[in-house]
Amino acid sequence: MTMPTIVKVEIEGFTWDVKGLTHGRAYHYDPDSTLTRRAAGIRIYADNGAVGEYASWGTDPTAVAGMAERYLGENPLDRERFYQGIKASPVVAMYDIALWDLAGKMTGLPIHALIGTYRTKVPAYASTIDGAVKGPLSTPESYADFAEQCREMGYRGFKIHPFAWRDVRTHIDAVLALGRRVGGTMDLMLDSYCLYETFADALKVGRACDEAGFYWYEDPYSDGGITPFSHARLREMIRTPLLQGEKVSTVEQRMDLILQKATDFVRGDLRLHGLTGTLKLAHAAESVGMDIEPHSSGPEQLHFMAAVKNANYYEVVWVHPNVPDFAPPIYKNVNLTRLDCIDEGGMIAVPDGPGLGVEYDWDYISKHSTGKIECSA
Repeated sequence: MTMPTIVKVEIEGFTWDVKGLTHGRAYHYDPDSTLTRRAAGIRIYADNGAVGEYASWGTDPTAVAGMAERYLGENPLDRERFYQGIKASPVVAMYDIALWDLAGKMTGLPIHALIGTYRTKVPAYASTIDGAVKGPLSTPESYADFAEQCREMGYRGFKIHPFAWRDVRTHIDAVLALGRRVGGTMDLMLDSYCLYETFADALKVGRACDEAGFYWYEDPYSDGGITPFSHARLREMIRTPLLQGEKVSTVEQRMDLILQKATDFVRGDLRLHGLTGTLKLAHAAESVGMDIEPHSSGPEQLHFMAAVKNANYYEVVWVHPNVPDFAPPIYKNVNLTRLDCIDEGGMIAVPDGPGLGVEYDWDYISKHSTGKIECSA
């Protein structure tokens, strides 16, 4: 049997605008602002005519192109070898996910079927843009208003990012307001973005989460989410489960947080470690009875969740009453990122076409291009 060979790699940078958004350390709503975001798309061509595709936000196209020589002339099915060769690189996920897409197109199967399908629909939670200084999500009660709106749409979970508010008391008020309004009817989450400067503040907010019955408490402490000792102590002093791992770099560091008893859920990042690396973490976590929660939204997260048992929620990220979609409009055949992407039961279907199952709008990407790089064998 003749193995396929990679003959060309194309990388194209592009931008898109999000109205009503501004960015400092985090994303904030501002009706008078428009935020320009950057992304990169990749196409990997095999000599059998199959093309693997993927696009990711916040990725440097030049850095992606710098790795192309490692892949040209090689077998695109050697994903494990490629992963091991550049797993510390920030662009490993671009190639890894595009190669999974290519393998699916070669076989005519969705990625989750290549891994081993567990389910074809997954529950979603609404993950808000950070607390604003005006308009919706500018007060604790307005967060609760939006939670009720999301519950009526079918969402089973709701997460807040109150980073814009420097006063910890306001964070506590938001947590308690959510508990009063939707507690017991939705799974509630808090992501503090490692804001709280002292252990005492992290503990105060954690105890408010206990009172409100929160589902998880994410990245609470200003150590940057990397110190096992302080989080193990916090776990001993509150009842609300911790979700850790987003702020460390490697799969191994995330597993160390588990083994050091510094978290109750572990965060998986497909845009950092690809499908290959994140599956390793999922299976390692499952072996010690722990759940993994994928970060952000997109087709890769859905195929990952379709193929693992120990993941609870798909994150519909950066939603807001006045910002309908944070992501660029690059999927022609599916809605995976807008607030209205769920069905009435709060579920989202996993794309069932070959590979990622999405049809990328390369005309849109080209229209908003910042430059294209082609590398051939």
